[in-house]
Amino acid sequence: MLNTECKQCHKKWHHDNAKYCSMCGKKLVEEPEFKSGDNVASKIFSDGSFGLVRLNKDLTNHLTPVDGLWYTKKDCDITDMSLGVFKEDTRHATPKEVAEYESALTFHKHGRNPFELKRGDVVYLKGYDKNIFLDSGNIYKKHNFVDGDVVFVKTAEEVNEWL
Repeated sequence: MLNTECKQCHKKWHHDNAKYCSMCGKKLVEEPEFKSGDNVASKIFSDGSFGLVRLNKDLTNHLTPVDGLWYTKKDCDITDMSLGVFKEDTRHATPKEVAEYESALTFHKHGRNPFELKRGDVVYLKGYDKNIFLDSGNIYKKHNFVDGDVVFVKTAEEVNEWL
């Protein structure tokens, strides 16, 4: 929001892209709290649970439609959709939530539901510094991927296609 004059010293501002008053130093331009590229958590469901998304534009209005890959923590699901976000129901995602969102996006990029593993998938074990083929199904859980101990590399189908 642009102020045409400083409310403290009443100096007129001539839209010269200044963010602060040259006389008193008061802020003239309000910058958005949530900017494009930020990972945010927003209460988008009636039960008050959070959805995570990376913003593709600044949240500047009271209600802003946000397009993108929404991750619902409650269901461990990713959906590409547009949802209306209320600014007061939105906060910056915590580092752990960002890690969970990024891990879920890795699975989505490979065409899998978040944290779904199948026999023959390839994962990277950080502690052992090795890629391994899984000889059974879900032996690793969500927390292994969120903590960064295990990284999803390829699906069994991608491996077969590569071979």
